[in-house]
Parts: sequence; C-alpha cells; structure tokens
Amino acid sequence: MTLTPHELAVAQLGAAHGLPMERIKSLRFIKNNIIGNKTKKDLYIRLGIVPRLLDIASSRDDKDPQLKIQAVIVLGSFAFGNESNILALTNAGVVEPLLHCLAPTNDPLLIEAAARTLNAIYASPNVSRHELFEGTHLHSLVKLLDISRTTAYPGQDSTIVHTADLAASVLTRSCELAEHQVQIAASGAIPFLMRLLVSGIVRSQEAALDALAALAKDNPELAKHVAQFKLDKNERPASYMLRLVDDKSPTMRLAAATCLTYLNRAGAIPDYQSEVSLTVLTELVRMLNLTGPVQETAPKILAYLIWESEPMQSSVCEINTHTKLAAIISEQDDEDDVYRKPGQKDKLKENSLLALAAISQMKEDCRSKVIDTKVLPHIVAAMTHPSVGVRIAACQCTRSLSRSVKNLRTCLVDAGIEEPLLQLLSDSDPGVLSCATATLCNIVLDFSPMKKMVMERGIVGKLVHMINYGDKIVRQNAVWALKNLVCEAESEIKEIVMRQYGYHNLAQLLNDNSIEIQEQALNLVRNLACKREHDIEQVFKGLGEHRLMNILEEKLAWDDKRLLEQSVLSLMSHTHSEVRIATVWVVINLTWPDDKPRTFVGERVNILRQMGFEKQLRSMSNDHTLDVRDRVKTALSHLEHDHYRASLENSNGHGGLPPRHEIAGAGGSGGEVTPLPGYGRPSGTGGGGGGGGSNVLMSDADRR
Repeated sequence: MTLTPHELAVAQLGAAHGLPMERIKSLRFIKNNIIGNKTKKDLYIRLGIVPRLLDIASSRDDKDPQLKIQAVIVLGSFAFGNESNILALTNAGVVEPLLHCLAPTNDPLLIEAAARTLNAIYASPNVSRHELFEGTHLHSLVKLLDISRTTAYPGQDSTIVHTADLAASVLTRSCELAEHQVQIAASGAIPFLMRLLVSGIVRSQEAALDALAALAKDNPELAKHVAQFKLDKNERPASYMLRLVDDKSPTMRLAAATCLTYLNRAGAIPDYQSEVSLTVLTELVRMLNLTGPVQETAPKILAYLIWESEPMQSSVCEINTHTKLAAIISEQDDEDDVYRKPGQKDKLKENSLLALAAISQMKEDCRSKVIDTKVLPHIVAAMTHPSVGVRIAACQCTRSLSRSVKNLRTCLVDAGIEEPLLQLLSDSDPGVLSCATATLCNIVLDFSPMKKMVMERGIVGKLVHMINYGDKIVRQNAVWALKNLVCEAESEIKEIVMRQYGYHNLAQLLNDNSIEIQEQALNLVRNLACKREHDIEQVFKGLGEHRLMNILEEKLAWDDKRLLEQSVLSLMSHTHSEVRIATVWVVINLTWPDDKPRTFVGERVNILRQMGFEKQLRSMSNDHTLDVRDRVKTALSHLEHDHYRASLENSNGHGGLPPRHEIAGAGGSGGEVTPLPGYGRPSGTGGGGGGGGSNVLMSDADRR
C-alpha cells in the first residue's frame, strides 16, 4: 500500500532510529503544509501526529536540539486559532512537556518556541493552568522575564527579548484566579515586569502593561503593590503609564489605559484620580473612532472604568459617547449578513453594549440620553443573538435601563423586552441566566406594567425552578426576584407564590449555605408578611411561629449564642440608621399594650430596663437621624413607668396612648404611624406638628 506524502511524513517521525535530519525534514514539510490550513491540521491530527510530536518534545536526547525545536514549533502551529485543536493537544498532555522546555538551561530557541506554543494554548479559557503552578515551572517562567540574560547569549538578543514578551503574555493569561495572581507576584514577577515597562522596547512595554494589569485586576492588595513600586528616580508606575497613554502607538495607549483603569478601580492610585478621569477616560472614548482590535477592546475597558462612578458616567454622556456607541451597535445590525462571517465583530457589539450598560447604570439623565439614541430595538434584538457574550451584554443593558421607573412604564414595555427576557431564562449558559434573573428583579416590581405579563407567562414556576439551580448567583437572583414580586402585592399573589414554592422550602432557604441567599430569603419572609394581618398569619401558619422565632433568633445571635434581646441591644449602636430604627421598633412592639394580661407587658418592660434598653434609648435621643429620634421618643414613653401605667389604664382609647392601631407622631399630633400588632416594622405617614411619624415601610424591594 502506497502512503501519501502526509502519511509518510508522520510515519518518519516515529522512526526510532531514523536520522535526525530526515525527521527534521519531515517536520518542516508538515509545518509548511499546516500553517494557515485548518483542513490539513485536522488531517494530521487524524493521522496521529500529536503523540509523535510529544515523544520528540519530551525526549531527553539533546544531541540535535533542532529536532525538538521543530517539533515544538509544529505543536504551536496546531494551537493557533483553533479551539478544537487546542483541546486535542491538551487532552494528549502537551502542557507538561512544554513547561519542561522552559527551563533556563535549554537552548534559547527551544525556550522561545515552547513559550510561544504555551501562549497560544493559554489563549483558550478552557485550558487549566494548574500545571504551571506545580513544581518549579512558574519559577522558570518568571526567570524568562529577565532581559538582562542577553549578556549570557551573545547574538541572541532578539530571541531573549521576544521570549520575555511571551513569558509576560503567558502570565497575563494565567491570572484568572486570585490565588494565581498572588503566586505570580510572590515568585518575583513584578520587578522584572517593571524593567520591561521602562525598557523602551514597544512590544515589551505592552506585554508588561498587560501582565501588570492582569495582576492588579480586582485585587486591591496586589494593585497597591504595583502602584507603590518605585521606578528610576523614585517615579511611580502610574506617572509613567500616564505618559504612555499619549504614545503614538494605539495598542500602547490601550495597554496603558487598561492598566491604569484596573489600578484605579482597585483603589490603588487615589492621587491620580483626576488624571485618570481626564486622560484615560478621554483616550478610551477617542479609541471608539479607530478600527480593529483597539476599537473592539476600548468599550470594554471604558465600561469597567466608569462602572459605579456617577461622575464618570456623566462625563462620558456630556461628550456624547452614548451616541457613538449606539451608532456602532446599529451599524453592526445594518451590515449585510450575507457577506458577514459568523462571529465577526461580535466582540465589538458585545463590548459596546457593555459600555452603554455602564453609562446608564446609575443616572436617570444618562438613561434618557441612551434611550434617545433609538438604540433600544437593537438592544432587544441582541438579547437573542447567537453569541453568549452579546446576549449577556444586551441583558446587562436592559438591566441598567430597567432601573428607571419611567422606562419600566413606557419605552421598555413598548420595545417588548419581556418576550426575549423570558426566553433567556431558559438559556443554557449560567452567565446569561445570572444577568437575566437580575434584570427580572426590576421587571417584577409593583409599579411595572410588565409584572402582570410575566406572571401570566408562568414566571413564578421558572423562578422556583431556578432557586434549585447550581449557580449561586442565579439562585440568589431568583430569590431576589420573588422578593420583589411579592412586595406590596395582594394576598392572592403571595399565596400563588407560596403554593408553588412551599413554606417548607422557604424554611430550608433561610438556612442556606450562602449568607447572601439567606439575606434575600429573610427579605422574602418580610415582604410576605407585610402589610395585612392576614399575611402575617399566613406566614406564621406556613413556617410555624415557634420555628420562625427560632430562625430569627439564630440569625440575630452572635456566635456565643447570646439571647435575642442582647443582639438587638448591640444593634442599637449600628452605623446604619435603618438598623437602629428597626431595633427601636422592636422595643415599641414588645412594649405595646396588647390583648395579653397587663402583667405580661409589664414584665417585658422590666426585663428590657434591666438589660439596659432604657439607658441605650436615652443615649439615642440625640441621634443625628430624625427618624431614629422620633421612634426613640415613642419607645421611651412606653418604658417610663408612670406613663406606661396610664397607658394601660386607658388602653380602651380614653386618654393615654392612642387606640391600638395608631401612634401619634412623636413630638406633635400631625403624624400617624400604623403598627402591625406585635410583629415587624410598622408603616407610617409623616405629618406636621412637632415632628410627625416617619414613613417606615416594612415591605422592601431592591432594584438590581
């Protein structure tokens, strides 16, 4: 049987005693055939070339290093631009031999080829990085950052420098986990990266900026370490990077802007806040007018820079950035799909949507400006885009826009976002589900006309299903959405929700492993109980009064199992006024004259006094929050013996305290509060007089 040239070339690689030159010739033949040719790459993989290449790369025979170098180069050719080929390589165990090739004692050309191949493989987010952090591999890789090694290898300066750039890139792609960031920094990478940063070699500077940015991202401790490093003449890295933001190279400007953005978001460069707001923000906006990878990436970095910053969001709106982003998104949709490859420019659309989401995140006027660009139909269409990233970004846009009551009642309804949003709740990607459920939290608020629409589409059942989903964020958002759904809702809606979810499941949720989910479950209980006495009775009936009280006591108690009352007493000094108000309402409700014998209430008053509640309340009489001061006056009036006795004697409504369901506004008669008899936090309406009761609602809903 005659072998084809390709089969023959593979066969010659496996010849145990084949001449090195013949095997090198076969490797070069294969390399020339597969470069840029996916079909040929697939063919050679089917012919079983990968194990033979690994045998050569793993060999300890160093008689002819050129053989191993060529084998590693061919492995790199398979890794470039093809996810399925990368999977075939990693499944065959290619990473470990490549890491061994990085040992500083090896031939510089072999090290360079191995670093390039490893960098191509690590371009895939699906490849595990754990092997890099085992043994001495990370130490070997960090040593390659040292460009002073050129003195040991005369005539190979360019190889040493290029290898340093590749090593920095490998590190950049290995910083996804915080523990890996810490290990890389602990290995001594930062000083070497700083030398690359000031080397004056453009590609090396860009590689260093990328690696430093990856180390600083979402890691305040490491970001601070990077920011405080001293360059020549004690210059700080941020000052040097700000100069690079004005470099003539667009990729250099983007790399510097990215690194400064991550340092800024980590709170590591407070002294450079104004420069970042002006120089970096302005440059990122300018990059939207470029083309290629820089334009594609700039919106994503811009979104990260302005996220949760009202001043920056206002600044980008003032220079009409939203208009440019809307135009980019619209242009993508207007292109003729016949001439467009699948996935082409999807990243540009995704990142532009993320930037719009960031712009409209916090300020109502920014949301209005985004809506005015007429981009909303394109956002809605993007929610069903084939790309997962585009779907998430579009959903994030919808989430930001849905934080506006006006938008919920008008344009979002008119755009028909409920249909694609409900479809996303069945998406297979956890990221899409997370963003969709977060958006739904806003859609089901009581004042949203879409609440009824999604209820009729069976949203309760979907949310109940998602509470049992594996992803913690999806579960948290699902409980959050149910909490918002029952906020201010009629009793019938609450009963529909709990018939489908069940109080036994809610009881388990209150003890979930996740504190964040426990918090939302408690909020759900609160909203179920508000505001009617019937709703309270349903909650007690469903959960059981004894079980519910035990759960609440456990949540309020510290680790040393102190009593509930002691926990409440300590919380009366909490930094947040809402918590202080809630604790005072506990005292008011505990001392309220109810249908029990008078001695019961009197005993409660005496216990509270003995525990120090009266002393604590008096210390709160001058609280800086008016609502706290008003509630303290009411609570103290209950605890004062003479006033309390008079209130009991006149509890039928003739003098003393007002009738059971009303309490006059503290300090005057113009206000009124309506407590729930014995439970929870009362609601109220403020009034005139000397400082009427405040509007403290028990029910609670949060937009996401």
